[in-house]
Amino acid sequence: MLWIFSILCVSAIASAHWLADKVATRPDREQMRWASFGGGAGIAYVFVHLLPELASHGQALSEAPGMETFAPTPITEALLFLIALAGIMVTYSIDVLATHERQAGRIAGSLHTLHFAAISYLYAYSLPSLISTGLAYGILFTIAISAHVLLADRTMAARHPAIFRTRMRWLGTAALALGLLHAALLHPVADLHLAIATAYLGGGLLMAVFREELPAVNRTRLGWFLAGTVSMTSLLLLALSHATH
Repeated sequence: MLWIFSILCVSAIASAHWLADKVATRPDREQMRWASFGGGAGIAYVFVHLLPELASHGQALSEAPGMETFAPTPITEALLFLIALAGIMVTYSIDVLATHERQAGRIAGSLHTLHFAAISYLYAYSLPSLISTGLAYGILFTIAISAHVLLADRTMAARHPAIFRTRMRWLGTAALALGLLHAALLHPVADLHLAIATAYLGGGLLMAVFREELPAVNRTRLGWFLAGTVSMTSLLLLALSHATH
């Protein structure tokens, strides 16, 4: 059942790559509503699940036998947040280079494409282990990531429609399939590897939520934003309560 759910969840994320160009052609008013809802859900996911998960993994990592010989406990506990910071810096730097592609040349565009594929790969690679800890968390992760992919791809499809249709969505789908295959061949994923992948994804997701998924203040539909935040928060708290009991 684990792998059936994993395939379904990865398929849902992959479908976001193929729906993005259709979403990009929808009326602007409709796009603002969905962007506001998705941004609210993304904010809730980051603060209610992702950041507490990094703190929990960091504490567990610091308590692992022999870790104190490599670094003091406070540094070990902060390690995953440093990896998340690296995820933010890499994502932002590549976006800056890609924006100034005329000055940076084709290397910037290639880096942006490869990073896009790496993120999709990590999504699928970490998904089976997340589902194994709780089906509800896997479903909510899939919803949050699908919304993130859809909103990010919508921007790419609107700005570079030809590149997106002929390269980006194919590459994202292939990376998802390869990530799931990697997890299947080398399952279960080591806790440390999963924690590092989650931390890096968290950094990229945090950057994307604040830079891309949250619409500008004058374009935000507050009711939809609050609905997304409350809905995701309620579902996460329900999943946490169920896991606790």
